Amino acid sequence: MAVASMLLLSSCTTQFLVTEAVSTMVSDKTLGDHAMSLLSNKDCSTIRKERGLTYCKEDDPQLIKDKKLHCYNELGKVTCYEQADLTSIRAGVEDRKDPLQKWK
Repeated sequence: MAVASMLLLSSCTTQFLVTEAVSTMVSDKTLGDHAMSLLSNKDCSTIRKERGLTYCKEDDPQLIKDKKLHCYNELGKVTCYEQADLTSIRAGVEDRKDPLQKWK
C-alpha cells in the first residue's frame, strides 16, 4: 500500500513540475504567481523579483512616481484623476510634479 501511494505521489509531482515549468516558460509566471496575481489583481512574477525588480509590477515606485494625472479646477481647488475626463468641458490644469512656485 505504501509503495503504491509513493508511486501515485511521484506521478503527481512529475505532472506538477512539468505544468510549473511550462507555465514559467510561456508566461514568465509560476502557478503560485498566477494565483497571487489573481488574488491581488496585480501583475506579479517571481521572475521579476529575481531580476531585481518588485514582485508585482504595480508596486514599482518608478511606475507610481511617473503616473500622469489629469487635473481640473473644481470649486476653488484643483482635483486630479488618473484618467482624463473625456466628456468634460473644463479646461485641464497641467500636472506638475515639481511646482514652479511654492505657496506659503
